[in-house]
Amino acid sequence: MQWPSFSNVDLFAAAINALNGALVALSPRRDRNFTFVGVLIMAFIGGVGGGVTRDVLLNDLPGPLVHASFLIACLAMGLVGIALYTYANRRGEHFRKNTLALVKSFTLPWFAVLGAHKALDHDCGVIAAVVVGVIATTAGGVVIDLICGVTPEIVERAEHLVTTAILAATVYAVLATVTHGSLATFYITLIAVAVAFVFRLIAVRTHWEEIVPKPHGDEPDVQSPA
Repeated sequence: MQWPSFSNVDLFAAAINALNGALVALSPRRDRNFTFVGVLIMAFIGGVGGGVTRDVLLNDLPGPLVHASFLIACLAMGLVGIALYTYANRRGEHFRKNTLALVKSFTLPWFAVLGAHKALDHDCGVIAAVVVGVIATTAGGVVIDLICGVTPEIVERAEHLVTTAILAATVYAVLATVTHGSLATFYITLIAVAVAFVFRLIAVRTHWEEIVPKPHGDEPDVQSPA
């Protein structure tokens, strides 16, 4: 089955993930006194890291290496991220955390959907599509966390990054496979993004815990490196 092109959505996903990359790099836990250019570099990594990893896995030429629009969009959204963080920080810590949670919850599902879509386009099954979707969603963030010298968020309690990515990729892959293209890709994408967005927003705001128990009593809690 030939799936429709997602080029515009790919650019959109890179742009909004660049916004998230800038906000993450500026957050207190990851702040390493980045320069202005340094934040823009983090934004670019956050924007294209997942897409490049996905395309390499699927043996495609990564779009950011071909189209300058990815660089322009990521740098522009990096500037927006700096302005948004400055504004949110002035409103107080609670407002800043809520803003970051909202942006992250919105950006996460897009790369998961794109990863699943492209995997299906390469004749992969639903499970492989979900795996590619999860890797595409988390790769850029992992690189940013490693550069900042902190524990990657994907393994932290109550962040639900992987769960959200699995949910978005699964909903998209299952609906796309079951309907065999009879339901417009646009609507399938909106459904998958909406389901994952609402799930992650509720999970973070209500502090849903993972199944791994917290340390109790004299058990030492593992601290993230400074």
